Amino acid sequence: MRKNKNILKKGMILAAVSTMVVTMAPAIPAYAYGEVADSKTGQAAFNAATTGSADYQSWLTGTWQGGTQDFANTNQIALTPGSTAKDLGFAWYSKTKGTPAVMVWKDGSKAGAQIVKGTATDISATNWQQEAYAASNKVSINGFFEPNTKYVYQYTDNYSDNGDTVWSDEYTYTTHATDVFSVILTGDPQIGASGSQSDKEANDMSVAQDAYNWNKTMQKAMEIDPDASFLLSAGDQINESNAGSEDTKKTRESEYAGYLYPSVFRSLPIAATIGNHDKDGSDYTAHFNNPNSEDNLGSTDAGCDFYFNNGNILFISLNSNNRNQAEHREFMKKAIASNPDAAWKVVVFHSDIYGSGQPHADTDATTNRIIFAPLMDEFDIDVCLTGHDHTYSRSYQVQDGNVIDYDLSKGSVNNPEGTLYITTGSGSGSKYYNLLNYTPYYIADRTNACLPSFSTIDFSSGAMTIKTYDYNGNKYADDFTITKTTDAQSADEVIAAADALVNSTDVAYTDESMDALKSALASLKELKASGTTADDPMVSDITTNYRTANDRVAGYGSIAKNDDKDGAKNRFKKGISTLLDKTIYTQVAEGKEENLSDYSADKAPVVKGIDEAKKAVVNAINALQVKQTAPSGNQNGNADQSGNGAQGGANQNGNGAQGNAGQNGSTGQQVAGNNAGGSGNQNVSTSNSGTGKSASNSASTSKSAKVKTGDVNHGGMYAALGVLGAAILAAVLGMRKKGKFWQK
Repeated sequence: MRKNKNILKKGMILAAVSTMVVTMAPAIPAYAYGEVADSKTGQAAFNAATTGSADYQSWLTGTWQGGTQDFANTNQIALTPGSTAKDLGFAWYSKTKGTPAVMVWKDGSKAGAQIVKGTATDISATNWQQEAYAASNKVSINGFFEPNTKYVYQYTDNYSDNGDTVWSDEYTYTTHATDVFSVILTGDPQIGASGSQSDKEANDMSVAQDAYNWNKTMQKAMEIDPDASFLLSAGDQINESNAGSEDTKKTRESEYAGYLYPSVFRSLPIAATIGNHDKDGSDYTAHFNNPNSEDNLGSTDAGCDFYFNNGNILFISLNSNNRNQAEHREFMKKAIASNPDAAWKVVVFHSDIYGSGQPHADTDATTNRIIFAPLMDEFDIDVCLTGHDHTYSRSYQVQDGNVIDYDLSKGSVNNPEGTLYITTGSGSGSKYYNLLNYTPYYIADRTNACLPSFSTIDFSSGAMTIKTYDYNGNKYADDFTITKTTDAQSADEVIAAADALVNSTDVAYTDESMDALKSALASLKELKASGTTADDPMVSDITTNYRTANDRVAGYGSIAKNDDKDGAKNRFKKGISTLLDKTIYTQVAEGKEENLSDYSADKAPVVKGIDEAKKAVVNAINALQVKQTAPSGNQNGNADQSGNGAQGGANQNGNGAQGNAGQNGSTGQQVAGNNAGGSGNQNVSTSNSGTGKSASNSASTSKSAKVKTGDVNHGGMYAALGVLGAAILAAVLGMRKKGKFWQK
């Protein structure tokens, strides 16, 4: 299992795929732009199927625009995860400003209800139905919720102590276990993007259509995963990306009415990441009560980064519209400090960096890859969940732009290095993009079937499984599982242990065995170094000039000022970015037209054979032999210690026999003699009858000395080192955990 990769040198690659699927034909544009255009199977067909259905028409006239008139309800309450599973956030609009409050109780125990007051913030929000709202209300209930318990809650815009408070209807919220749980993942519902011509009208058919399908998606998701703890949204809740005029503000609020329409959201918390269509309006922050966002790091007009923990799983949401890497790094450090031993670290942000959809995967993704990919490596992120592509994709394990060679034929990987990148499809079907007309080297699975989709993710301390469905409940992509064991060690940890042995002067090993270790270690280091990318000169440029006139990557990724979508004018050139040189130009030659040969497997950034190289080092460690200075005799030494007891002399047999330790005094300590053999386990045992201590051995408890490295037993290494060597190695690994090795 990977540990503390944040203190390792950036980009230490472990392996890469040995084969690559290439699906493009010669001489076709690699940088095409546009939505799915096939009228028979694409967007147009999906739209027609929706609007032509009797169920949709009945819902449109009877519910959405008539009946409850949900198209005007921008004030639907939204639940959000709190800092921990014991906490919960609430946010909603009201037409007047008062004292917001939530009353909550265990189901069947209303007499013991707790009332928690919150805060109301002045807003001025109006939708196209001319509903006007004056306040954004937020309430946070902390330390209250117990696992596997059903609760009931009501809320009010204006709490009064005199007993005349007007409460809402009753809603339920059920908690679940935190050691084993599931979540729902969606991306890009982008309510209002389905292409209707009635925008900026009360009866906006694009909002209606998208709200209808979005509701179907969430209903099906809850049917498949009824015990989901919360929703992870990869961004673009709404479509209108501008917030500068009253018309666009109205449009955004009408779209939020569609996004918050599904009734499941009265019971299912939403962890909504900021997308590029959300980023420019303060309405995002007004609608959601995100935890741990008080530092305002990674902010745009919409909001900023946030994080929360559910049991021993850490979830970090980054605002990828802000390209200030330093701010995101600072925030991630804080988030990880809240749960430093998290079993899984999950990051969510909107812009894909290893996706496969046009136009984003080869434009926005390249810029954001420079900023965000190194952070995933630095902080040892297990899985990165993104959107933006409106196509689904799953990557191989990726580290420093390299992919890692694992056998994925069974749909799983055990104790992997690197990060898994998932790019979500459309949660509502409002918009789809074509897949890139070649398969990027880092893609393991992808699809853009024009149906709304969602994923479920099952978490436990030892496994994480992602399953993806369309809104009819059919499989949309292959399932994939990552498993972890507590005894696995990374290649970097093996190198640390080997370096400690090579550099130690406390134990003398045979020249033959030490030379074998040095040779294996050199090969492993060389292999790792071959996949390492140098520090990227573009990071400073992107960060410094962010949102200025000198921002060369404003707009679509490599396209300055958004005036050149095919990349002919402003495409990144070689030498600007070391990471892009590695992940683009080793694959794609300069120019608008690419040939099949430009995507050959030999040009992909791959490093092979790391597992074998790591095992060779471990085997060499286990084979170390201590030099024998007295082949047939005994070596005796006395250790005296002042205090209440005296330590007798300990005998060590140079041939590997275990000597006996004499004991003097009533308060002495007995320490078993060291086994000098090079292949077995060493047991260090003590027998205390007072306060006396051995001056020659720091071990004080019974222990089978092993370094946990998955299928490798390091007992022989400890035996070779003796107790002193074990102490050295423990100190080395302890220093590594404190960040003293491989830091920049």
